[in-house]
Amino acid sequence: MHATKAPRRRLRRLAAWSALVAIAVTAAVVLSGGCSRSAFIVDPWEAIPKATPEEIAKQHEPEALRADLDAIVALHERTAPNPYLRVSKESILALAERLKASIDRPMTRREFLPLVMEMQAGYRCDHYLQRIPREDMVAALARGEGFLPFQAEPRGDALVVIAVTSEEKAIEPGDTIVRIGSVSAADHLARLRTLIPAETEGSRDAGIRRSFQALNWVAGVSLPTDVELVRPDGSRHTVTVEAVGKRKINRTLPRASVPEASPASQGEVLVDIPPFRCLLLPADQSGAAPIAYIDFPSMDYMLGGKWNDFIDQAMTAVNARGAAGLIVDIRENPGGTILGDDLLARVTDRPFRGMSRIVTRRSAESDEMMRLAVKPMWRWLLIGVVLPLYMPEYVALKHGEDSIAKIPVRPPPRIEPRFDGPTCLLIGDGTYSAAVVLADAARTYDLMLTIGQPTGGCPNQIGHICPFQLPNSRIVVNCAQRVYIRASGDEADVGPVRPHIEVAPVAGRDTALERAIVEIRRMQAERKK
Repeated sequence: MHATKAPRRRLRRLAAWSALVAIAVTAAVVLSGGCSRSAFIVDPWEAIPKATPEEIAKQHEPEALRADLDAIVALHERTAPNPYLRVSKESILALAERLKASIDRPMTRREFLPLVMEMQAGYRCDHYLQRIPREDMVAALARGEGFLPFQAEPRGDALVVIAVTSEEKAIEPGDTIVRIGSVSAADHLARLRTLIPAETEGSRDAGIRRSFQALNWVAGVSLPTDVELVRPDGSRHTVTVEAVGKRKINRTLPRASVPEASPASQGEVLVDIPPFRCLLLPADQSGAAPIAYIDFPSMDYMLGGKWNDFIDQAMTAVNARGAAGLIVDIRENPGGTILGDDLLARVTDRPFRGMSRIVTRRSAESDEMMRLAVKPMWRWLLIGVVLPLYMPEYVALKHGEDSIAKIPVRPPPRIEPRFDGPTCLLIGDGTYSAAVVLADAARTYDLMLTIGQPTGGCPNQIGHICPFQLPNSRIVVNCAQRVYIRASGDEADVGPVRPHIEVAPVAGRDTALERAIVEIRRMQAERKK
């Protein structure tokens, strides 16, 4: 999401534009005689020029920064079919006015960034996540700024330390933060929550957990500073912490939702094609047939070839070992493209749809996104040949016009090899974007038994993001050109996917996986009756 999770952030932003580019690149590959996709694709965010040292140091006048905030509001109205899916227009306009009123002096990009993040977060759209410009962070480190030497996660209104750098000896995982500097932990946490554009409370707090150090840097925590904390034994301590330049964490506290001690950590690996992995879980004492487990952590378009190889090998291996059931884990899957449909086509014959409809708006920004996503030497092919030939509906739209694609409910194609036994799908607050679409289809049509926690993202979502550079500060923000409506067709239900069986996390255990094993055994026994 933020700079502390660069690979995750890159996966999610690549995922947002991959669907259209996939069509274009596939066509280009065919037309060019079969060159690799990498010969055509670039990351459009990387194609935008980075800020120079002079631009980073520049003091922007208040009126220029206020104009940038107005530009964000106008941008989302221009590019998204419905930017107010989760919030009212009145609340967004009020937020913009409040933030503009807070600008009472010239600011650098570094100082203005929290206001941009809060403006973006106001839409409660997960895909409006604001990245931290890498060049600004590098410049800050060069100036002697740094990061807190620990990570913490929200637990209600408390902040509990979950990881500590090797440099910090006075703080331990499990300590509860009372205050950072002169700010109470509750007030500090409330500030961090305003910077996350989360669709659910679980998603918001998961974002803080993943990016705690970077978010504190954005919020302006000045180091060194005093940190008051309470140990698990109830004793109270105040320590002075120094800045660290790297966010490497050495001592950790196992997370409740993704514990280190899990049946999956003891399994026999059958197929390992990173990032995908298939294994057999440890056998129980009953002598029953083993249960297979698939770790499915990404649906990034660029992994499509690996996924195809993996799922073929995994299904073959699972069947060869006579697995009694299959558990697929997407609890930490940030999404991508429609790899989930391929999974479902291998475990069910029931009719389904991942979404009921997709509303797409064409804008100058969406045009520019596709142009930047293709290497310059091939842009003539994309614009002059591929888009008119393969995407005539999009090309026919004028800027500001929408197209609506209605998705029918239909049975999937039967893909071999497949698994025909009982299946479970593990979901949680790390499940986003296209992974939510998979979870929603499985839950709505009872295709797989869903177990765990509600998803971090929501099926009714604003997506397919595009980069936009603000006119004055030149900070790059996300906008979006699509609205996706959940499989049920209920546009009013803006909540997450709730599993068939909700399982509360317990520290040190993988309760969701444990429950899935129990349910697989139950379903297996019912099939034998």
